[in-house]
This record gives sequence, structure tokens and C-alpha cells, in this order.
Amino acid sequence: MRDDKISRTQLMALLWAGVMAPAAELLPALLLPGAGRGAWLAVLLAAPLVLAAGWLLGSLAGREGLARGITRVLGRPLGGAVLLLYIVWGLFLLALRLRLCAQRLLASGERDGALWFFLLAVTAVLLWAGRGKLAAFARAGQLFLTALLITAGAVLGLSLFQIRPERLLPLWWTQAGPVLRAALSAAGVMGWGLFLPCLMGDMRDQGEKKNWHWIFWGLGGALLLAAAQAVILGSLGTELAARVDNPFFTLAKSVGVEGAFQRVEGVVAALWTFADLSMGGALIFAIRAIGMELLPKRALPWIPWCATALSGAGALALFPALGLAEEWNRRLIPFGNLILGFLLPALLWTGEKVFGRKRKNGTSCGKKPV
Repeated sequence: MRDDKISRTQLMALLWAGVMAPAAELLPALLLPGAGRGAWLAVLLAAPLVLAAGWLLGSLAGREGLARGITRVLGRPLGGAVLLLYIVWGLFLLALRLRLCAQRLLASGERDGALWFFLLAVTAVLLWAGRGKLAAFARAGQLFLTALLITAGAVLGLSLFQIRPERLLPLWWTQAGPVLRAALSAAGVMGWGLFLPCLMGDMRDQGEKKNWHWIFWGLGGALLLAAAQAVILGSLGTELAARVDNPFFTLAKSVGVEGAFQRVEGVVAALWTFADLSMGGALIFAIRAIGMELLPKRALPWIPWCATALSGAGALALFPALGLAEEWNRRLIPFGNLILGFLLPALLWTGEKVFGRKRKNGTSCGKKPV
């Protein structure tokens, strides 16, 4: 029986495949009210914060995963309370992702349908994936990322001829403050991947130090997102991109090749289900990894069932009003991701360095301090 381990590349592929779902929904429309035509630059400026958050989470996770790292720093009681906070936030993100995926599938179809049907279908697929092996899901995540990159490349590539440079430049120094504030929101959108370090304990190449690998994937993903926002803004303009709900899917409506295909926005929106599945599956496996730190072994097989059932019910109960899921996705999620993905890990890392050094000095060589 093969070991259920994943590689660093598979972990990062899952991360960016999953992040492409909220990025398509929120960027650049979320950044435009403050940054204006500098929204694409805000995504680029968010890269250092994203790399710093990844380094902090990776340092806490070590070779055993983020859940074990948190209990190592805080101890069992306090660490368990923090892990419960992460579980609640993970379930909330999963419920929101299920709801937004079902709404997109419903909107992309030309025939009448029911939201509950699409929600039930996506929930069933995630339950099936979450009860399987992480290695198999990670291999699927690589295929999902490939399909998403090809689709996004086709849409953005065919839109290059619509770009007008005056919609992107010039940028003035007076815009620096709003652009930097928008960079925080952009980092919060990419913060959907904050649960991936929980899976670092399942990597098979733990002994290898490849810092360049994390930098390559982190910086490369941010650069590609910034380039995508530049194409969207250059093609649609700031006014139109700010008015529509999903600028990327709006851009897909204008994509077509005469005599080959026309109006592919429905196909693009449906293919973006791969991003929802990547993020949803990663959240389930991360919640399972956290549960392994808190629950007895006999409860572990039930974690995927409970996570998907609670999230599926929450997708219907938490967002009864039309548009409420999109509103929470814009206002609450980036802020919460920054707290749990950067601020809290920074506090834990600082506490580990300060108090860990004091404990080490106080017991050095087995001598009691005088």
C-alpha cells in the first residue's frame, strides 16, 4: 500500500488552484473603490505580505503540520482553543465556498435549476474526495490547476487586443496610500490558502530545504494574478469593472473566435468549479488534520462527514438572502484571513522565539539560575 504523502509542488498546486476561485470573484472589483486604476499594482504589492505569512505559517508548521505547531507553542489547553477557532473559521469558509460555487453553477446555466441541487451535488463530490486519500486528491489538484491556467490564459490572451494603456497608467504618487491599503485586501483574498500549512505534516520531502521553491510559487502566483488584473482593467476599464459582480467572467463574455466559438462565459464559469473543489477539498483535509490533534483516533473517519454536513447546512442557513454570501465574501473574509493567516501566526512565532529562548537559557547545562 502506497504511503499517503504529497510533494511540495502538489501542496502549492492545491493552494493556487483553490485561490483562483475567490480571486476571480473578488479581484479587481474589491480593490477598485480605493486603488482605482492601481488595483493591479495592489495585487503585486501584496506579494511580500503573502510571502511573509507563508513563511510564518511554514515556520510554525515545521515537519508536523500547523496544528501540532500551535499546540507545541501554546500547550494543549490554550493551543486546543486556538485550533477550535481555526476549525470554526475553516467550516465557515467551506460553507461560503459551497454556496458561491452553487450560485455560479446556477447562473451559468441557460435552463431553470435549483440552488439546493447544485449545492447538494458539490457537497457530495467534496465528501467523496474528503473520505479518500490526500495523495490522490493532490494529484487531481495538479490537473485542476493545469485546466484553470489554460482556461484563464485563453480568456486573458484573447483579451489582450482590447487593452487600452490609459486605463492602467499613469499612476501618481498621491495614489500610494490607497494602493497600499488595497494591497491588504488583496493579501486577504489570497489568504484563503492559510489552511494549507496544516497539510505540511503529510509532505514526503520533509528533510529537504527548498526555500526557493516556496518563493517561486508564492511570488509567481502573485505575479500571475497581478497580470490578470492588469488585463481585466485594461480591457474593461475601472468604471465597468467596478460595477459588475465578477469582472473576470464578464470579460469572458466578450471572448470569441469568429467561426470557432462564441460566448464561452458559461463554460468558463463551469470550469471554475475545479477551483472550488480544490479549495473545498483542501479545507476538509486541513480540518481533518486539525482534528487529529484534538480528537481520538476512532473519531477521525467521521470528520469529513461532519465537516461537509455542517458546511452544507451552513451554506443554506447562513446566507438566506440573495447576495449575502457575496457581501460577506467581500467585507468579512479578507479581514479574517489576515488575522488568522498573518497576525496570529506572527504573535505565535514571536512568543515562541522570546519565551522559548528564555526557557532554554534558564535550564542551560542543567543549572538553576542564581
